[in-house]
Amino acid sequence: MRRRVVARYCCLALILLVAACAVFWVRYRSPLYQSSVTVAFVTKTNHFQGEVYDHFTDNHIYMALATARYFDNPGTKQRLRAMGGTALFQFQVAHWGNEELPVYGQPYANLQALSDDPDEAKVTLDLALKLLDKKLENLQTSAGANGRVMIKWEPLGDVIGPVRQSLQRGRSMAGIALMVLLASVAVAFATRDRGADQHRPQPGRPTRATAGPPRRSRPPRVGAGTTI
Repeated sequence: MRRRVVARYCCLALILLVAACAVFWVRYRSPLYQSSVTVAFVTKTNHFQGEVYDHFTDNHIYMALATARYFDNPGTKQRLRAMGGTALFQFQVAHWGNEELPVYGQPYANLQALSDDPDEAKVTLDLALKLLDKKLENLQTSAGANGRVMIKWEPLGDVIGPVRQSLQRGRSMAGIALMVLLASVAVAFATRDRGADQHRPQPGRPTRATAGPPRRSRPPRVGAGTTI
């Protein structure tokens, strides 16, 4: 009994020590940094009042979707990595609806690069924008565009980041807390007192009385009322 209690407390102390080390690592040693930018696919046309931007045509939306498929291609991911963009990269076209049935109605896209190295996240995003320039030009020149009226991308605001991600840290803390809880329950179950469970009467089964010495039957009594 005493050994089980000592083993239980030793295991719980070890679990808490490992959890503390994990919290320290997530909080101070393994942050993630994100660089992102939102772009719009536009066409610049010369007008007597200056440049006019055309934002909401089907051609611009199709161009955003075509570039999204291009960046989702494994060959493009390998090319980006060979150029030095080793961070995790995502190209997402703006839509409403849900993930199973998205509805695309605007030619906007968000580019994100995520890494534990802030410089790596920034470099990956810059290289992805260069690939975006080349892809837009190749798609249109191969279709016969002459270069005077072409769809291009423009950033909506400045490039954000590299920014440290606090959401990743919160999820990690929740995961560590859940693992500690499950491990503690497992340790308590593994080190429970099995002897008490064996001697405990089970419901639905009658208890057997303690066996005693055999009882002898008494001989029949012969009295006055007995007929011979």
